[in-house]
Amino acid sequence: MGLANKIMSLYSGLRLNLYTKPRSILGLYKHKELYSAESYYPERTARPAWKNFLFQVGEILKYGAANEFYFMYGLDVKTDEERDTYMNYMTFFHRRNYLNHDSNIHNSTCILRNKLYFDIFARSIGVPVPQIIAYFSANKLHSVAEGFKEITFGELAAMGNKTLFCKEMDGECGAGIFKLKIEDGTFYRNNEKITVEELEALIHNADYIFQELVVQHQRMSELYSGSINTMRLVTVRSLKDNKIHLMPSILRIGANGSFVDNTSQGGIAVGFDLETGRLNRYGFHKPKFGFRVEQHPNSGIRLNEFIIPFIKEAEQKAIFFHSMLKDIHSVGWDIAIGPDGPIFIEGNDNWEINGPQVGNHGLKKEFKEYFYK
Repeated sequence: MGLANKIMSLYSGLRLNLYTKPRSILGLYKHKELYSAESYYPERTARPAWKNFLFQVGEILKYGAANEFYFMYGLDVKTDEERDTYMNYMTFFHRRNYLNHDSNIHNSTCILRNKLYFDIFARSIGVPVPQIIAYFSANKLHSVAEGFKEITFGELAAMGNKTLFCKEMDGECGAGIFKLKIEDGTFYRNNEKITVEELEALIHNADYIFQELVVQHQRMSELYSGSINTMRLVTVRSLKDNKIHLMPSILRIGANGSFVDNTSQGGIAVGFDLETGRLNRYGFHKPKFGFRVEQHPNSGIRLNEFIIPFIKEAEQKAIFFHSMLKDIHSVGWDIAIGPDGPIFIEGNDNWEINGPQVGNHGLKKEFKEYFYK
């Protein structure tokens, strides 16, 4: 390590311990939701707020930040032994990034980060994906079906009546997604009429894909028909045997009128049995949208009575897809279930461990098993 790097490392350490951590501890007083909130497990005796506060102080001192998922994990009611099974996000974050791309920055993560590249690569290896009709890049629209040739929005409208999902090519967490309906040559954004000029202004200076709406399996629509409900299925390449394994995963379900299933947009996260596809007893909203539920708030289906169709096919395809990305350690796959089997929406090298821990259990054991030799 050169002198300049040593100085920067020393500066970063001093800033973290003398400024960032004390500032974060003082900031806890302004964020009561981190230590004093309604429990997701009201049937168990919860710790008082002051004990939760001290725990969060300990998290800041040890890791540099409070645990934002403290209540979703149920750490306010769980024993010290149960608490110890949960991975801290910052530890997971740094190790995941190192293994996925920091140690080899020019690698296959570009296939996962770019939705157009993902589509092209997936099709080339026989993995089902939604049909991309067109993409918008460098302020120009291109038709995928016509050999990526440049077209106008008028020509897109002339392709016939259809409903498309419009997504930023490198977008995350459902942000920026909107439905674009084409009916008799007219555009409707989220069911409201929009002119070509307004549409162009909306996506100006961004890269977008225009993707056909996925038709999901009847059982998935019965669970909630307002969104495409997708699995976040996690695969990981073990550093011990170099084989690809499945980690505890979740199904994300839309709710309460949302047309996306992301928990950041109001969806529900629920774990499931990797062997059978049967959902766990409880599903979880993020705090601002709700709490823990045993049945879907709209369809009324009891979660633990629902079995995900084509679960084994989805898992086999995910393992195969990952096997083609030799230099990526772990991937969180977003997979819809169509009438005939799994449909891969996207893959995420920057997947988060929080959802799988909320929907299942603490994953420290799996983290130690698969993320280290």
